[in-house]
Amino acid sequence: MNYWSSKKECRSFFKSLNVQEFARGLVQNQNSLNQQLRDFMATQSGVWGAYRALPDEAHVEEVFRIPQVQWVFPRMREGALEFHRTEEFIQGSYDVWEPAETAPAVHLETLQGVLIPGLVFNKNGNRLGRGKGFYDKTLERYRGLRVGICFDYQVAESPIPMEDHDVRVDFLITESGPIDCKKWQE
Repeated sequence: MNYWSSKKECRSFFKSLNVQEFARGLVQNQNSLNQQLRDFMATQSGVWGAYRALPDEAHVEEVFRIPQVQWVFPRMREGALEFHRTEEFIQGSYDVWEPAETAPAVHLETLQGVLIPGLVFNKNGNRLGRGKGFYDKTLERYRGLRVGICFDYQVAESPIPMEDHDVRVDFLITESGPIDCKKWQE
């Protein structure tokens, strides 16, 4: 069991693990994750936030065709995320694909849920991202569903370093199925 002395050390470990896992190919894992995510989202409706995956993140594009869900996407602005309705993307900060500047904004409060990437999660909903805090700052007061998306190897059994401002997710979706994080919280 690993115990990390800092977020930096934990991020470094999982970035390295990501490189190894993605080099081996995760096609079967991604296909299983897609099915689990489709099954989860089939029970949802309304407006949901999603992300356009970086090369070393779990992809979620498979669910964009679910008819009862409208998708909006984040754009980084002043340390937080704004969500926009769009089908046109540009490459923004940190090589992230973001909505074009002309895309109409959507108020965060109108979203039923948000799909959230991360480097590592715990079953209790703790999440460690890439270190810029965009999701934490954006979702600190958000009351809709927060759904972390990752592969099984990104769910750490040991505690991950957290701070008071870090936001937990309500569910995790992995290739093995959904995890209700509230059941694991102390």
